[in-house]
Amino acid sequence: MKPKIVLTVLAALTLAAVVSAVAIRQRHLSLNSSPAHAHAFQVHGQIRGIDPIAKTIRLSHEEIVNYMPAMTMSLPVKDAALLRNLVVGEEVQFELLVTDNDSWVSHIEKTQSEPSTVQAETEPTRPLEEIEAESLRAGEMVPDFKLTNQDGQEIHLTDFRGKAVVLTFIYTRCPLPNFCPLMSKNFAELEQRLSREFPNKFQLLSVSLDPEFDRPEVLKEYAARYRADPKDWSFAAGDTDSLNFVAGLVGLYFEKQNGLISHDLRTALIGPDGRLVQLWKSNVWTPYEVQRSVRETLTGHTDVVSR
Repeated sequence: MKPKIVLTVLAALTLAAVVSAVAIRQRHLSLNSSPAHAHAFQVHGQIRGIDPIAKTIRLSHEEIVNYMPAMTMSLPVKDAALLRNLVVGEEVQFELLVTDNDSWVSHIEKTQSEPSTVQAETEPTRPLEEIEAESLRAGEMVPDFKLTNQDGQEIHLTDFRGKAVVLTFIYTRCPLPNFCPLMSKNFAELEQRLSREFPNKFQLLSVSLDPEFDRPEVLKEYAARYRADPKDWSFAAGDTDSLNFVAGLVGLYFEKQNGLISHDLRTALIGPDGRLVQLWKSNVWTPYEVQRSVRETLTGHTDVVSR
């Protein structure tokens, strides 16, 4: 091969290697760097559960000063590789990033063995597997229950028979933007979508996990924040027994801890006949996705409309 050709080939290979290295570095930075507008909290905690498929880690953590008391909760990660080589029970130091619309664990490291300062009372009173095992399955009839809505009126699930009911759980003091605030933001968009396509044929129901604080007047103010139409979207709470019953139907874990609520996420679609159609167990669903499921439930076909 002529020297000139050899030099050209070598130069091309070198350039390709540099471009590849830069791309890999940029990808690494995009996964691990902190957004400029994010608040970063350094937190000590103990691992209580790991779910690589859902990309979540359940942590009992100490107080996050000026943000959140000691809690046990499942937090998302952007990169599932962060969960490798971690074991339930290990003490860790992690970084929690919080933006206006999102929160996630961006970094996690094992710490040296030392006495845990995480309060034992943050353990769930019942195993999560047991709670999940007792929940309803798709196709099963959802038993009736009663709650009190934002107008102080008693409501029953059977009041909405003949409509598609989308039910989720929130509480008004929830601090993490991708938990309760995201559920309410998604419901606000879902209400707009369904009111255009299926007026008077659906009902949204947001059930508070904090009935002692979320009294009717508090829920009414919260509903106004999301411009909820009371005809289509109810906010409700109940006594301890009623709340435990409704949460148990969908396998929702929740527990009061240091003034706030540690909880998982559940959103359920109940058909006009009162049977459970679908259950979303995280915050990754979109209003369009639920709208499509409601459409299939009400019409029996899967026609696709524009987003």
